[in-house]
Amino acid sequence: MQSPISSSCKKGEQDVTQTRQEAKGIDLLTPPHSSAETETKSVTKPLNSTASSPNHHDYYHQAHLSKAQFNSILVNCATNLLKILYFKQNHHTCDTKQVKQFIIEILKRSKTSIQSLQLACFYIYKLIITNNANLPIKCQHLFLGLVIIASKFNQDYNYSFKSWCKIIGLNEEPKHIKHLREVEIQVLSLLNYELGLMGEKYENWCNVLFIFGYDFIKYQIIKQNSSNGDIFSNDIIWDLDVSSYSSKLIKWWQFFQDLKIDNLRIVRIRFESYFTQQLNEKVFIVQDATKKRCRDDDDDVTVTLFNNIKKIKV
Repeated sequence: MQSPISSSCKKGEQDVTQTRQEAKGIDLLTPPHSSAETETKSVTKPLNSTASSPNHHDYYHQAHLSKAQFNSILVNCATNLLKILYFKQNHHTCDTKQVKQFIIEILKRSKTSIQSLQLACFYIYKLIITNNANLPIKCQHLFLGLVIIASKFNQDYNYSFKSWCKIIGLNEEPKHIKHLREVEIQVLSLLNYELGLMGEKYENWCNVLFIFGYDFIKYQIIKQNSSNGDIFSNDIIWDLDVSSYSSKLIKWWQFFQDLKIDNLRIVRIRFESYFTQQLNEKVFIVQDATKKRCRDDDDDVTVTLFNNIKKIKV
């Protein structure tokens, strides 16, 4: 089974070169507040399982994220995508707190790979654009089914249904195994058995997904040592305002409705461009305010970030 970053996925990418060239100059849909580059080269550099691959946090090195922060953003991506999917459902709802806790537990217990999580998020996007107003499955069950399918597609060796029963805290009774099989079949049917996401299409999706996740961050404060440029602190503050959160969900629901899957093979979208646009808007790089002592003509001078601020006389 090929993984999304398999080198064998390079075959077939050259087939879309002509499509990319024809699309040059056409206004194609891109994520809100981001820029896109139309790829015109016939040969794409193959992806590999290193920091240069979008399943690694160092791929987004501009943001100086730790692995924990990277994982947290992806978990929020999955949660918010499910919120969008179940936004207009008639029979099932999606409680943010409960779903997020469920996602974290499933990912932790099953040791699901980042690639599989990104793939599961792509499947949620595919369900969003089908406009299915009556999903026959609960939110948590749907995500479990998506993780099972994504893991099977992405890896040659995977858990049996008996193992998945243990992961979710059920005993290995035949009725529980039967239920998991039914969930898997339901999800496959909803996806029309179309599971492929490989090569540049996978990379573009990962960039769209991470831009989506970053949009729900209110501020990021990166503290940098002014002497050597090292990053010693990186704080992320999430946007917890209910009104802002709801408006972003609606905005992205509309974006996903308009986004055509084939565009992921034509338009080159990079998180780097989005991050650059957010500097001094959402992302702030702050120099170290530690005082330094220096001597000038035998006089001590204290240099700080605030030495240009005049004192107010009282």
